[in-house]
Amino acid sequence: MAAQSHITPDPLQGTVGGTTPFEMQAALIPDENKFEYESAAEMLRIMQTTINSGSAEEYFLYFHGVTHDDLPEIDKEFFASNIQGTVRFTTENILQALICRMLPGWRHRTLSLNLSIRITFKITDIPGNTLYSTRTFCGTRFDFGNIRSKEGHQPLGPATRGAKGVWPSVAMEVGYSQAMDFLRLDAERWLINSAGAIRHVILVQLMTDSLALHIECWAMAPAPQMGTRQSPNGVPRCVQQFKINTNGAVISTSPELRIPYTAIFDEPNENPPDVVFTNAELSSFALQMFEMMN
Repeated sequence: MAAQSHITPDPLQGTVGGTTPFEMQAALIPDENKFEYESAAEMLRIMQTTINSGSAEEYFLYFHGVTHDDLPEIDKEFFASNIQGTVRFTTENILQALICRMLPGWRHRTLSLNLSIRITFKITDIPGNTLYSTRTFCGTRFDFGNIRSKEGHQPLGPATRGAKGVWPSVAMEVGYSQAMDFLRLDAERWLINSAGAIRHVILVQLMTDSLALHIECWAMAPAPQMGTRQSPNGVPRCVQQFKINTNGAVISTSPELRIPYTAIFDEPNENPPDVVFTNAELSSFALQMFEMMN
């Protein structure tokens, strides 16, 4: 795991009744995948046993009894492990709990890396920008104060935010066939708890029975009514959705995937051009990924 970043979390974090995205994710995990935390070494053993026990593409484990003080021991144990690169942790310190998400294999890394590269090159096409205008944060754990922490896939942000203890502006989450409910809760967590630092979240679901991609873009939107999960910036909402089948056909109500310039960068720009992927470009990207994965 990489160095941590810190931010004061948005205190308005839950739904009616106080249910957080973390608790909703925990409820999706079957009881047989829930454990009491004993040590980082024992956690690693359980994870390795889980991976070796089957051929599933994605695993979610829940550990109770994990405190904020346990994280350095966990970091040390996993930094040298052979599964470190496939593991992402989410913690909720008030609940003394940790959700471990494991994506064994290479497909999710290939997908997230290639999409991130294409976004970066789109940014370099914007006048006045270069490869050094943004930076990626792969493997970084972001701490929301001492309340919770989260790791993501290939987030990126403007280089002007600095190099230490900073946050990205765009987050990305990649998952397999059954992961979309988890990914949507991840989008809510990023948007709500980053206090406006993260302004755009891209979710990518890879369907593997018959190769297909499901892409969603999430951002804060005005709150339609009280009683929904919200913050002073609004409510997290899916603003674009694309489904690309094995033949490259794109199903969407939008002709393009658009990442607003103002979501990526902090500095004002007169008539800023957005990062845009046409449906034809999304189709070409998906077909290339499918070919690599076959």
